[in-house]
Amino acid sequence: MLRVLAATDFSEDGRAVVDFAANLVRQSGGKMYLLHAVEPCMMDAAGCLTMEGERGEEQKMHHVTLLELTNERAHRAAEKISKKWDIPIYGKAEEADDVVECIHQFCERHHIDILVIGNRHHSLLSSILLGSTAAKLVRTANIPVTVVPCTPFHR
Repeated sequence: MLRVLAATDFSEDGRAVVDFAANLVRQSGGKMYLLHAVEPCMMDAAGCLTMEGERGEEQKMHHVTLLELTNERAHRAAEKISKKWDIPIYGKAEEADDVVECIHQFCERHHIDILVIGNRHHSLLSSILLGSTAAKLVRTANIPVTVVPCTPFHR
C-alpha cells in the first residue's frame, strides 16, 4: 500500500498539494497523510486565543494551544478530504523547531513512500538569503519528493 504525505499549512495555496496527493492515493489505492508543522514562534505569537462560543459570545481559551487547534483543524481537513476523494487520510499537526526535520521524521515514523510539497515561487533575493523549505526538503529527502506549484509564476 502506497503511503503519501502532503505537507501543508492549510492555506489556499496549499490546496493544489492536497489535491495532487489525494488523486495519487486514489489511483494507487494507498493511504494519505496530512501534516502541518507548526513553529514555536507561531504558537508564542498567538498568545491568548479566542473562539466564538455556542451562543455567539466570544470565549477566551486559556487552555487550548495553537498546536491543539491546528491539530483539530488537520483532523477535520482529513475527514473532509477523505469524503471528497473516498480515500483513507490521517491528519496531524506537530510542533517543529525545524520544519524540514519534522517532516523527515514524520516520514520515517509513518513509513511514507512519497512526499508531496508545494513551492510558492519566492523572489530571487528571498531564495538566495533564506532558501526555501521545498528546496531543503528535496535536497535532504530519502524518499521521492513531488513539488507542486502552489501559485502562478510571475516573471
